[in-house]
Amino acid sequence: MNSLSFNIGATIRDDKGKVLVVRSNLAVGYFSAEVGQLIALREGLLLAKFYNFPVSLIEFSSSNVAAALNCHLPLLGDVCCVVNDIKVSFLEVGNCKCQASPKSRNSLAQNLASLAFSSVREYL
Repeated sequence: MNSLSFNIGATIRDDKGKVLVVRSNLAVGYFSAEVGQLIALREGLLLAKFYNFPVSLIEFSSSNVAAALNCHLPLLGDVCCVVNDIKVSFLEVGNCKCQASPKSRNSLAQNLASLAFSSVREYL
């Protein structure tokens, strides 16, 4: 599903699951849900880099996103640019493993994304 804007939520946890830092914002653009998740990941990696947090595991609710990041073949279209940025960030924040997880496991990031949309709406 494509949209003119999308909500981004990123959560960084330590190895015990404790939340270290969170981020949420509303981004404007016309992207698929998968590209939106990739952009959210890129923003989360920039946050990890800013706070100098090592990253070892990245979870998504979409198996397509995890597959794109784990693929060693060249990608095409919008996905290619974002995935290339992410793979460079992987080198800067640690040896990252990507996997698909149930939405319930990523509920904090999804709730933050929804909060970003609500707060922007209230601001307008």
